[in-house]
Amino acid sequence: MKAYFQKLFEHEHWANVKVLETFLEARQVSDRTHEIISHMAAAQTIWIERMNGITSDTKVWSVYEKETLKGLFDANYQALQALIDNEDFDRVVHYTNSRGEHHSSILSDILTHMALHASYHRGQIILLIKGQVEKLPATDYIFYYR
Repeated sequence: MKAYFQKLFEHEHWANVKVLETFLEARQVSDRTHEIISHMAAAQTIWIERMNGITSDTKVWSVYEKETLKGLFDANYQALQALIDNEDFDRVVHYTNSRGEHHSSILSDILTHMALHASYHRGQIILLIKGQVEKLPATDYIFYYR
C-alpha cells in the first residue's frame, strides 16, 4: 500500500503544479478560481495536520497569495511522502472537522479522499480558466505514468 500511495501523491503533486502553472499563466482568473486553488492547498494542510495529531488553525477556505501556492503544494507533498513512509495505513485517525464535529477515519481512507478531492477541484479550475490560456493541461493519472 505504501508504494501505491507514494505514486498516487507523486501524480497529485505533479498535477497540482501543472494546474497552478496554468492558473498563473491565465489572462484573467476569477476570484472563485483563486479561492478553489487556495482551498486545495489548505485542505491538504489540514488533513496532514489531522493525520499527525495536530489541531489545525488553517481555515478550509483560506486564500493564499498566488506566489506562495507552489511552496505550499511542495511542502504538503514532502509532508505526505514522509507520512506515507512511516505509516500504518489501517491506523484510525481521530479529528474534529471545520464544523466542530468529531470523527474517526482510517488513514488509507483519508489519503484516498485527499487524492480524489484534489482531482475534483482541478477539474473545476480547468473549467473556470478554459479560454483564458492557450493550452489546458492534461493531468490524468495515466498521462503522468505513460
